[in-house]
Amino acid sequence: MNWTQITVSMVQTVTDQQPHPVKLGDWLRAMKVSNIDHIHKKNRPALLPHGEFRGGRTAAHLWKPSGIIQYDIDLSANPGLIVDECKRRAADDPTILLCARSAGGGVWGLAIRQPDQDQQLNSIETLFDVKLDTANSRNMAALRFAAYDSEPYTNHTT
Repeated sequence: MNWTQITVSMVQTVTDQQPHPVKLGDWLRAMKVSNIDHIHKKNRPALLPHGEFRGGRTAAHLWKPSGIIQYDIDLSANPGLIVDECKRRAADDPTILLCARSAGGGVWGLAIRQPDQDQQLNSIETLFDVKLDTANSRNMAALRFAAYDSEPYTNHTT
């Protein structure tokens, strides 16, 4: 599975209601070279990593699921979070595809969606020894705002 070729959707800002297709690899390349940290988070492009959306960006507009689940580790729930340590630990789980710095300074990532979502999210929490924002991970229409990370962890073996 070449996960970088999976097509998902994106919007230009939080107010944009018309998603456009984007390959995960294209999003990843832009994240590695586009330092947009000076732009307010909600004015940045945002990914809808759970799939392709048509005609809107609510869960009802999900046209084709990606087979991916996003995870979100907020600084507010995890004081002292070390982003590089999370990236190192990501390599210990073959289902983790991506681990990177998030727009809020925490960590976000992508994993191959498993049948038992609750068990998967619990396993990711254990792997990273953190508290996840599980509501965001469960929300099929959750946005992932663009954030600069020149060295995200990526799984190239899946």
